[in-house]
Amino acid sequence: MTGDGSPRWPDGVEPVGVEDLNRLGIDSRNQLYWDGQRIEIRRVLELTRLQKWFAAMAAVVGLLAGLSTIATGLNNASVFLCARQIAVLGCPLH
Repeated sequence: MTGDGSPRWPDGVEPVGVEDLNRLGIDSRNQLYWDGQRIEIRRVLELTRLQKWFAAMAAVVGLLAGLSTIATGLNNASVFLCARQIAVLGCPLH
């Protein structure tokens, strides 16, 4: 901020004045337009090598956890059904 309360703009950036507000528009989907062209903001997510490694490890752990949950569910279903003499996957001999 400068002493008069107005912000200090970086080089090459100028504030929009009241006379420029007619160049700004919005459509029914709340998308912003400037001079008839849609304003689009894009940000690229860049991960370091370490962050990529941790993300890959988290994906592998998540996959293994999901597979073990399925295996546990099948085992529990088999025990439940065998206790009721319903042999779908086969029951151990007593």
